[in-house]
Amino acid sequence: MPTTHKHPYITLGTRLNWTSWFIFANGLLAMLVALRYVPWMTVPDTATAAYVSLLYPGQFTLLAWLAGLPVLAIASLVPARRWLTAIAVVYASLGIALLATDTVAYALYRFHLSSFVLELAVSGGTEVFSFSRQLWGTAAAVFAGILLLEASIAALLWRWRPGSRWLGAGFALMLGSQIGAHGWHAWADANYNSRITGITRHVPLYYAATAKRFMNEHGLVDPQTVRDNQAGSALTQVATGGQLNYPTQPLQCSEPDRKLNVLMIVIDGARWDMLDPRWMPNLYGFAENNLIFQKHYSNGNATKPGIFTLFYSLPASYWDAFTAAKTPPVTITRMQQLGYQTRVLGSATLVSPAFDQNVFASIPDLRLETPGEQPWDRDIRITDDWLAFTASGRNPEQPFFGFLFYDTPHNHRVPEDYPVKFQPYWESVNKLELDQDFNPELIKNNYKSTLHFVDNQIDRVLDDLRARNLLDNTIVMITGDHGQEFNEHGMNYWGHGSNFGQYQLRVPMVVHWPGRGAGRIDYRTEHFDVAPTLMQQALGCDTAPSATYATGNGLFQPRERKWSVAHSYMDYALLLDNLNVVTRASGNVDVVNSELEPVRHYTLDPKITLNVLQELSRFYK
Repeated sequence: MPTTHKHPYITLGTRLNWTSWFIFANGLLAMLVALRYVPWMTVPDTATAAYVSLLYPGQFTLLAWLAGLPVLAIASLVPARRWLTAIAVVYASLGIALLATDTVAYALYRFHLSSFVLELAVSGGTEVFSFSRQLWGTAAAVFAGILLLEASIAALLWRWRPGSRWLGAGFALMLGSQIGAHGWHAWADANYNSRITGITRHVPLYYAATAKRFMNEHGLVDPQTVRDNQAGSALTQVATGGQLNYPTQPLQCSEPDRKLNVLMIVIDGARWDMLDPRWMPNLYGFAENNLIFQKHYSNGNATKPGIFTLFYSLPASYWDAFTAAKTPPVTITRMQQLGYQTRVLGSATLVSPAFDQNVFASIPDLRLETPGEQPWDRDIRITDDWLAFTASGRNPEQPFFGFLFYDTPHNHRVPEDYPVKFQPYWESVNKLELDQDFNPELIKNNYKSTLHFVDNQIDRVLDDLRARNLLDNTIVMITGDHGQEFNEHGMNYWGHGSNFGQYQLRVPMVVHWPGRGAGRIDYRTEHFDVAPTLMQQALGCDTAPSATYATGNGLFQPRERKWSVAHSYMDYALLLDNLNVVTRASGNVDVVNSELEPVRHYTLDPKITLNVLQELSRFYK
């Protein structure tokens, strides 16, 4: 309907109506700019194309509305049409320019702009990004064009726009597209449809819904059946990687002189200072006669990034890409090439996080859920199943790869009849009671009791290896996926996943390696170093540079980098010797020292900045 306004001041209803349609128009404009992401997507069929067509309108209209809420607030306060128009045009132009910049950054690095990346870029200065006068001129011209386009849209909407009654239809379409896209992705994720799930990482600020556990619990999907149905072909082949460039060049490997078995044991939430004869007597005794890496760190403060970095030795920012492509780590691929038998046993589910779709994607007989009501029931079950495997399930003519993931420490409870409970003991664990005034010894003693329980299960495994004379030809690595904090910093941090201090990242690493003596390694090592160690020292890939498939350089030599990266589920950090640069999901960037105290003045080495940006992108095509 045509509308004209001769007076400089306009009614509140008119201002809000115009601003709403201006925001919707910018959602469509953002969607057009975002078409620059499409070349990086793999759209093999009409169903995937339909998903993209559903995803784009909902996502970019929603982003426009979230970004446009301040303008809507301003519209309620500024009655002058001229001022409202000027503010809205400049603000929207900056938003569209930022999105266009993100499309350029994504084309270069395959990751989206974030406050962390911007912090690195700004700190690195011209040594990281060098902009010529011509480039600045081009950028200025593009921004001027965006301003002109926004001004034209604003003027057009003042002259003509749909009535207010159509706003409801616009919101309904946006909401329907969002619900439809999220529901489609959740169903595709539960059914291992990587054509759909592989799309979402290319879309900025899109956190697609997953509901595998819900669908499993309500009988809508059986992940084990779905996966088993695919095992005949897709899961037994190494994925090509799609948009991944992993490894960055073909690995030059040879048949190892001796095929050592590999057993990796991971304890959920085990931190380094729990390797103590009081809490874990059996593991401590085993460690005393083997290698102890005293300054070993996980590159994740939660299970998802912790396990991912342990196997891939790459930053967990690659999670979505490897999951969508179902590309397993080179360590497992190489062992399968060499004829290793595999036995993967997780007390915790392997479905959520979806380790079945990345780390263990190439293992066809994977058990996704271990039966058992409580974590300790499942811990006993995986130990029993492992002993059954060594007794009668393995072929003595073949080497084996085993993985045991113990979960009892995760909930801080042991069986009622377990004889060892360190006192004072918290009988009814309720984590909602944890605060600054809570006595940390209560929950910490529960934690120690759970580690003592797991220690006994691990001792059963080690005793079995000794009894079967397997230790002489088996590499055993025992570590944690992340640490656990009990308010040691006095900042009300409990558990894990909340900061990148040593209590949540530093974990034990005990290694039994046939032919190597006992010893204590006092230089810093990380999960990033595990894959290079296995590939070069055990799997015949000693001539393949570790940089072609990993971030680390190996456990048996000091690290070459002066920095590292660690991830949580949403946050991530650049780790330096004296400070951490942490980006939050909210977009804030915090710089803290080793005691998690704020650092106000700091300067990053531009070379480190450039290395970090390259490491976060070099495994993309």
